Amino acid sequence: MDNKPLNTVNIAFHTLKRKPFRTTGLILLVALFAFTLFGGTVLSQSMENGMDNLSKRMGADILAVPYGYEADIQSALLRGEPSTFYFDADTTEKVESVEGVEAVSPQLYIATLSAGCCSYPLQLIGFDPKTDFIIQPWMSGSLEHSFADGEIVIGSNISAKVGQKLKFFDQTYLVAARLDKTGMGFDNSVFMNLTTAKQVVRNSERIQAHPVAENDNLISSVIIKIKSGYTGKDVANNILQAYAKEGVHVVVAKKMISDISGSLRGLTTYILILAGVLWVLAVGVLIIVFSVTLNGRKKEFSIFRVLGATRSKLVKLILCESCLISIFGTAAGMTAAALVVFPFSTYISTLLGLPYLQPSPGALFLMAALSFLISFATGPIASAYSAVQIGSSEIYTTMKEGE
Repeated sequence: MDNKPLNTVNIAFHTLKRKPFRTTGLILLVALFAFTLFGGTVLSQSMENGMDNLSKRMGADILAVPYGYEADIQSALLRGEPSTFYFDADTTEKVESVEGVEAVSPQLYIATLSAGCCSYPLQLIGFDPKTDFIIQPWMSGSLEHSFADGEIVIGSNISAKVGQKLKFFDQTYLVAARLDKTGMGFDNSVFMNLTTAKQVVRNSERIQAHPVAENDNLISSVIIKIKSGYTGKDVANNILQAYAKEGVHVVVAKKMISDISGSLRGLTTYILILAGVLWVLAVGVLIIVFSVTLNGRKKEFSIFRVLGATRSKLVKLILCESCLISIFGTAAGMTAAALVVFPFSTYISTLLGLPYLQPSPGALFLMAALSFLISFATGPIASAYSAVQIGSSEIYTTMKEGE
């Protein structure tokens, strides 16, 4: 044993090294459970944080969009997927006159082909700073002066710094501020006032035709805040009754959030079920493996007893082996989960199609600690029965059974 002292840990480690295939298989089993538990916990909590953030900061009660583009506005808001859709800007005044509407503000969506900051297309959002009540609250503390023409505010996932310039359609724009992480599509979006947005559209005409360049009186959506005493459903019905024939449709924010929450609950349930199944599987397999291997090692244990090892020493040896398997498996599984979940959070958010905001460092530490403890307990729990059986056996009986 490489002249190492014959303590319990060294003996257990040497025993595991003698059976590399079996040991590796057991470690991988624990690692799979730890990966699912830790990774699934972080994913589900990140999505819950994203949903909480969305519901708190949504701002608008209803969004008016061109008919047939309801899914596009949700994709733009939730994931920042570049979208392009338009209707007449007069819709803003029309919707404002509907009973139950307190405030409205127009928005203009522009999808870029690419940008100097990113290797993927971006969603540009033009808005009216004078009437806006959904975007500017995210900018509080980020923008220290009035939003000027030619300035942009970027989402947290865009790799640029305040004071730098980004190029869209061969024209540069000054980054005036950067938003904190929102967990929404805002993280992958660029914001500007309507004047700047329409200038971007005119510049884009050099590359591709754009409806707004031909008709300056177009917008993409109208965000709507309802008056106290009215429900979103009632005001949405009022808008549809008045302007559905003109191609105006609505998205009710509460219904959208409710639908997303339903999807999130289903996904979280699947993660918990999978983690539970894997835990039962891991414990079951480990119990079988430890029972079989320990029965085959009875002669070895009887020799330890003859050499002076106490029953408690044998129990400690078996539990130490299972603890080493659990430690290596848990560490491997949680490390693998961290390498997948954290560096690829943006891609995971896009893939899931749900708001995604990672927990704070303190919450992540607590999740890691709990996941480690639960995963680590798998080995000792599985080996406890076999350890007690070996420890309670008589020397003569053990040697006789091991012959």
